[in-house]
Amino acid sequence: MKQTKGFTLIELLIVVAIIAILAAIAVPNFLEAQTRSKVSRVKTDLRTLATGMEAYAIDNNRYPSLCAPNSTLAPRDGIVAGVSQLVNGPSVWNPGKPGVSSRFIWITTPVAYISSAFRDPFINANTGWALVLSTPDNPDSGTISGENSGYDGYDYVDAQSFMAGDILNRTAANEEGAARCSGAVWHIVSAGPDLINAFGGGGGNIKTPNTGCDYDPTNGTLSTGDIVRIGSGPGQIVRDLQPVYNRVNNTFNP
Repeated sequence: MKQTKGFTLIELLIVVAIIAILAAIAVPNFLEAQTRSKVSRVKTDLRTLATGMEAYAIDNNRYPSLCAPNSTLAPRDGIVAGVSQLVNGPSVWNPGKPGVSSRFIWITTPVAYISSAFRDPFINANTGWALVLSTPDNPDSGTISGENSGYDGYDYVDAQSFMAGDILNRTAANEEGAARCSGAVWHIVSAGPDLINAFGGGGGNIKTPNTGCDYDPTNGTLSTGDIVRIGSGPGQIVRDLQPVYNRVNNTFNP
């Protein structure tokens, strides 16, 4: 009777070791490819959103306000606690919660400058929110859940809303203008691969650490920093108040 010979234990261990080595090489490369793909998607989304912003401005003689059209903002002097609950309308993706995604309703309804709001692929998949390092309400708060401040997608901010007499009802003494949005007329911010929205290095009364710098893949695919798109041209700088990262004139203002 012919005897069938099987694999020895040593042979099996060698095969397992080879598979483990290949996995150790392949998995990081796969994860990096995923990150690069998400970065490319963000840049495409921001380019499309920028086109919508410019088209809106042509028709309305101003850029959309950061205050969502379905927000419950009451006129008041300056930023106060709970302002995120007032500036933002209901989240597009997280029912029952206010979200920055509602700021893009200006360019989706009633005129569809874009077909729909885009979701930041770097939003934390487990929570549905980006982490934020500080908020206008509490600039020294440290890392907190984005759910507290509504960061459920790309963060849009315009300079005009922070000028005296505009929708936030600022006075000349506390207007911030382009300090809030990279020195430009507006900016849109993605949290980037670190999953932390640092407001693109916006200034004003927000203390933004270096995680607000521009994401640069040459520092490592998962390096810190936000992915930011700015509006065409400089916004108004008031009281010499500079953003941490002025992307119009490429300066850093710690």
